[in-house]
Amino acid sequence: MKKALFIFLSAALGNILAANAQYYNTTGKHLYYETHNSRNNITRQSLSFVKQTEAGNDTLHITLADSVLPLNEEKKGFMSRQKIAYTQDNTIVYMMDETSMSDDMKIIMDNKEKEEEVMKKLSSEGCIYIVLHNRVRKGEKMKKSKYTFKAGPIKMTTTLNGEYQGFERLKTPAGEFDCIKLTYTMKANMLLFFSETVNITEWYAQGIGLVKNEEDGNKEKTNKYLHICHEEVLRLGNMVEQILSLGL
Repeated sequence: MKKALFIFLSAALGNILAANAQYYNTTGKHLYYETHNSRNNITRQSLSFVKQTEAGNDTLHITLADSVLPLNEEKKGFMSRQKIAYTQDNTIVYMMDETSMSDDMKIIMDNKEKEEEVMKKLSSEGCIYIVLHNRVRKGEKMKKSKYTFKAGPIKMTTTLNGEYQGFERLKTPAGEFDCIKLTYTMKANMLLFFSETVNITEWYAQGIGLVKNEEDGNKEKTNKYLHICHEEVLRLGNMVEQILSLGL
């Protein structure tokens, strides 16, 4: 009887823990990534960490700071933010929204006053996002999403379509992780002036978030992977100082 009860409790605990799996960085540590572009043979380093959390209406809102290190005097470093929401056992990762629009402008413009003036003339609608949870099935379609960016009479529309590839154990320099694997395509169109299609494959792990990202687009073909996810990142010293100097 006790054995049966033990088995039942173990199974129940496993289901509870699985149901509450969070596919974002819950470690409180900096995550170090390397991204290699095979088209130009350039590798860049970046750090990702939780900048802010806020709870409300049964939802936990997380803001990640992603700082890309300077490569040289021409290719300077920059920082962007990514919003994540955890609600009802779902982790929602936002790829494009009003926050990403603001961050992109800060990267492009180096004058604060001009930046504020330009921002008043810009607007956006919708968002690009992915939903992660432990109930996904291989071949299951991801929810489609759409984001429109407007600058006066000109607008650019981006769409996301994809499907879940189930679960896969992935080995990286940072260790081995049980991940959700997904593939999706992002298409951007701006009238007749611009069109780009990027095919993306990603792996996400519980308590970590993004473990690996592969992108194949018109101009770039990149492979981004988690390199360090422990206190070892503090040994990078100068790198952390460069990241902090970018300003958060």
